[in-house]
Amino acid sequence: MKRLTLFFAFFLLPINSYSGALTLGPGIGLERINDTFNVDLYMIKGLYRFDNGLTVGGVVQLGYVDFQKIADEKRYEAIIGYSTVLPNSKFSPYAFISKGLRSYSSSQANVDYYTMTIGSKYNITNTFYLDNSYRYRNTNDISWESNLYSIGLGRNFSNNLSAQLTYGVTWGDYNSDQYSIVLLRRF
Repeated sequence: MKRLTLFFAFFLLPINSYSGALTLGPGIGLERINDTFNVDLYMIKGLYRFDNGLTVGGVVQLGYVDFQKIADEKRYEAIIGYSTVLPNSKFSPYAFISKGLRSYSSSQANVDYYTMTIGSKYNITNTFYLDNSYRYRNTNDISWESNLYSIGLGRNFSNNLSAQLTYGVTWGDYNSDQYSIVLLRRF
């Protein structure tokens, strides 16, 4: 409970204290693990970017497994990083680290993990953009080291609303293909 309280305090505090931009959005996805079973994914992600580029936020993700021997799970991540727009460029690079908690709907113990992500958004036009990234994830609790490479195509419907389709492939202690769609609202 202490971790969950810290997570929400970390996520909400900057919104009330400083000017900047909040991006919030739900998403759904499907992950195919080791070409054996599927996981239905439901998520919500919020990032708050300060004017100086410092970015904080969090993700809550629910995973429902269609394989009887594996428990459903919930993931909670606190994120901190940096994002910027390069002058006279269509590139917007970013780098994030996160601390997460993976909990199961069974009697399995919770797993603490961390991630490091680097990526960049590239504006193709004012309406469409590409978002590519690399994420490294690991934990000392279980064999769950992984490398996720992803590419997304986004469409800006306005300055405050966009949607992004993403495909990712994971290699490491397990292999997977992941597809997702996320709706992003900027405040």
